[in-house]
Amino acid sequence: MSVKRFEVEKLIRDHLPDILRNKGIIVDEQILDQNEYIVKLKDKLQEEAKEVQHAEDENELTEELADLLEVVYALSRAAGITMEQIEKTRLAKQKAKGGFDKKIYSSYVEMEESNPSIEYYLKKPKTSRT
Repeated sequence: MSVKRFEVEKLIRDHLPDILRNKGIIVDEQILDQNEYIVKLKDKLQEEAKEVQHAEDENELTEELADLLEVVYALSRAAGITMEQIEKTRLAKQKAKGGFDKKIYSSYVEMEESNPSIEYYLKKPKTSRT
């Protein structure tokens, strides 16, 4: 019987190697150093965000948001940032800039080249955080 190999190349949940082994699956695993772990958590954050985007119903969205939140918790712990610090920052930003409840969408902003805010937009033209 031939063996098939499938690339994973991502951070996986702690119990997954044992779950897979119990199903007769050989799992390559390695323990990352702290810096590499943080890099892979950031990759995982993007992966989970994409899965949230593709969720098609309430149950799937709930599952994917839970996965996304799990990664946020892990990344905050790895970086030494408490959830209380994150929540405090979130609330401060919400107070200063608002939330997203009004459903406001912007396609673009325009300004004179002399506007002091232009540097912000020139640094991150496609990913600015207005």
